[in-house]
Amino acid sequence: MNFKNRSMPSKSKLCTAITTALLAGSFVGQMAVAQEQAQADDQEVIEEVVATGTRLKGTAAAVMQERQNQAFVADIMGAEQISRTGDGDAASALRRVTGLTLVDGKFIYVRGLGERYSSTQLNGMGVPSPDPTRSVVPLDLFPSDIIESLNVQKSFSPNMPAHFGGGNVNIRTKSIPSEFLFKVSGGVGYNSNNSTDGYFYSGGGDDWSGRDDGTRALSDVIQSNLDSAQADDGIEGSGVYPLTLDDRKAMLSSMFWDIGPDQKEVDPDFDIGATLGNRFITDYGEIGFLSTVSYSNEWDVGRETSGTNLGTVGCSDLPDDQVANGRCFAQSYDGVETEQSVSWSGMFNVGYEYNSNHKIELTNVILHDMSDRVRVRDFVDVNETIFGTRELQRVDMLFEERRMTSNQIKGTHNFPELNFLYFDWYAGTSRANRSAPGSLAVTYQQNIVDGEVGEQLLQDVSATNIDRSWQNLRDASDTWGWNLGYPIMMDGLDLEIKAGADFFDKGRKAENIGIQVPHRAIGDDFLVGDRIDEIFSDENLNNDAFYNSSTGAGILQSAMADGDEYAAGTKVDAYYIMADAFFNNTWRVSGGVRYEDFRQISVPFSAHSNQFAVDREEIEQLTFQEDDFFPSLALTYIMDDQMQFRLNLSESAIRPDLRDISTTFFIDPLTEFLVRGSPLLQSSKLRNVDFRWEWYRENGNNLSAALFYKDIDNPIELVELGTVGGAAPNLLTANGETGELYGAEVEFLQDLSFINDDLIDFFMTGNITVSDSEVTIGAVDDDVTSLFETQLLDALDATSASNIITNNTRRLVGHSEWVINFQLGYDSPNGEHSATLVYNAFGPRIIVPGTRGFEDAEEQTFHSVDFNYSYYPDFNTQIKFSVQNLLDEEKQISQEGLDLLREERGIEFGISYSYTF
Repeated sequence: MNFKNRSMPSKSKLCTAITTALLAGSFVGQMAVAQEQAQADDQEVIEEVVATGTRLKGTAAAVMQERQNQAFVADIMGAEQISRTGDGDAASALRRVTGLTLVDGKFIYVRGLGERYSSTQLNGMGVPSPDPTRSVVPLDLFPSDIIESLNVQKSFSPNMPAHFGGGNVNIRTKSIPSEFLFKVSGGVGYNSNNSTDGYFYSGGGDDWSGRDDGTRALSDVIQSNLDSAQADDGIEGSGVYPLTLDDRKAMLSSMFWDIGPDQKEVDPDFDIGATLGNRFITDYGEIGFLSTVSYSNEWDVGRETSGTNLGTVGCSDLPDDQVANGRCFAQSYDGVETEQSVSWSGMFNVGYEYNSNHKIELTNVILHDMSDRVRVRDFVDVNETIFGTRELQRVDMLFEERRMTSNQIKGTHNFPELNFLYFDWYAGTSRANRSAPGSLAVTYQQNIVDGEVGEQLLQDVSATNIDRSWQNLRDASDTWGWNLGYPIMMDGLDLEIKAGADFFDKGRKAENIGIQVPHRAIGDDFLVGDRIDEIFSDENLNNDAFYNSSTGAGILQSAMADGDEYAAGTKVDAYYIMADAFFNNTWRVSGGVRYEDFRQISVPFSAHSNQFAVDREEIEQLTFQEDDFFPSLALTYIMDDQMQFRLNLSESAIRPDLRDISTTFFIDPLTEFLVRGSPLLQSSKLRNVDFRWEWYRENGNNLSAALFYKDIDNPIELVELGTVGGAAPNLLTANGETGELYGAEVEFLQDLSFINDDLIDFFMTGNITVSDSEVTIGAVDDDVTSLFETQLLDALDATSASNIITNNTRRLVGHSEWVINFQLGYDSPNGEHSATLVYNAFGPRIIVPGTRGFEDAEEQTFHSVDFNYSYYPDFNTQIKFSVQNLLDEEKQISQEGLDLLREERGIEFGISYSYTF
């Protein structure tokens, strides 16, 4: 129990030694040294060390001990386990945890529930998100270098946020070491796909640092015009003075056009890092610090195939491989994607501890990453493509920067003189930013002569444009709170009474400035070409003949709509009280209630103005507010030191996201579909049941099995709306009627000595989750108007509409019916060699629900097999070799036997070196 740990005036030498060994990531042999030191205080020299277990099992024992001592069901993954699997960030590492799956490389689904059904904390505090489509923070932003452990709590407790469905992910950063630590590392890598040439452009001078130096930024001349424009004029007029040809030349010339792209070989991946820390003992207490920095630069080249607008029109004119059962995509893409990823991070922690009873720690984290993506793809449009005569090509570029900074301070105070009453407090402020300057998308027309491309030009269709966009997002959060606990010791009863409060404020401001250059506004002689930098060269842009109009009118058009700029905010005030009781060291009862007052609003701005797009009454309708009590109870039966049984019952809620209550559209980054919310959206209410049996055996071996059930009122789901012509599919965020999720989990760690004593150095660990779910949307043609139908009619601004949903009852979006993780590991007896073979797979999951009789679009099973080997020539040195995606699997989302999305991942090879001084 927590209060037992707090009541100790100082740690025993045994605990101190073990903790030090674990935090330093040293061998199990050193753990044995620490144990002998604790048993013989006067012994100063130990001449012989006997390793008694594997490196992984040593660290696993520590996190298993923490899991065993928690009152509520949780899974924990330590830094050494993360290193062992070779995962470079929190998102990749969490897919190894029982029942968790990774979506889009960024978001974790816990027990089949989407990212909206989980919450993320950093050291127990809420953080903002740089993702433009979600409030939840993308977990690939957190590099494994700063992570000490990942705690996934799967049952709700009163001292955690009530926004709880699948679980709560708490990323715990590395703590201050117990002694001097200085470590440097570096590595190189290569992807098998990178043997194919990628597509590049010069970019800015600071691209190597993951930052744009202003090359791609929206120019002052365009920004000035937008600032002075009237709402109806957009970029084509100031509302006071009409634009001249020179004005339009200046704006068009100010855009970054040096994009090409060029085809060439890619460089190898590389990364470097360093960690420095120490602890000093003074007459006034202990003072320590820890600092880490890391940098990585990676390249990925791969083939990408995608399609949109599934139907039957025009399928007879397409090749057989693009048609299945008489159905095809109206638009499809197939080509090469090149992406450069640069990331760097830094962390600096300072701590002070006095008399083992009072501790204050300051944690500062900065995370930054950049992705620069260029795609050159063949584009098929059933309305425009004539194979062998007129074919199309699509080129697009997206440069994206994400950054998050967090400053946290927390204090822990024990008062032995007050019967070991304790008081914790914390405060944090965090900022997240996303910038995507100067994105570009252009469509070329290729005129085919005798089977060869005779001429390439900007697509000769009146409604076709070159699309440019500048996106910015700023997300800021402040959080603070406290916890107060008081232990009571009685005969046969150990009781802790605990109360606390949490306060969380978040504000967001985002804008998406879209500008189009219509092909029809460019002179015919200047449309010909296959490179953007040549068509939009300085010579051409300054040539009057480049413009069809003598004034250049129509060369720039605004693509902004009301809501492309918006402001949003969230405020949560929470209080809780709970009790944790041990009865005769056999029964443990923990539980209590949490009260939350939740308020949220998202207000759109009018395009080209600094004014709201809604009036005061509509703003009131956009305000989302609710308060409620959330109870939780955990019952644990402790059979003996090795075995225990848990039962958790709780109620929680999933509230709409910031964009969920907005009527404006945004682009989903995975499917590139348009998504909009509903001001009528309601919270989902959940009733959660968890039962788990745990068996902690000798030498770190363990086995557990769990059952879980969730009953959901008004589950929040995505539903496709009908579209017209070749428009991109639209998805509506709406409430279903009911939902449920149930399943079973099994987890184990076992050395192979049960087969033969000679196999004591080999071990296997893994987990399997089998589950099912069902959601009823409420799209039924009857006399009753369901909540979903009300939201649908409001979105369509109609009084009636035909329900086009294929399956009114189906599995939850994102739910996989099974998830498997398995590891086979080896640690040599002399501690010099360590190897792990890691397998991960998940069952098919719905990404986009089907409409108009079409099947649901499902992401297919991805079998991930990775291998990691480490060599330790001495205590200070580690040489590591890794291979990721050994099976060379591809990511695939299928619908009606066609590829909605298919991406090559390639086989990744890496070798790294680290030295600890």
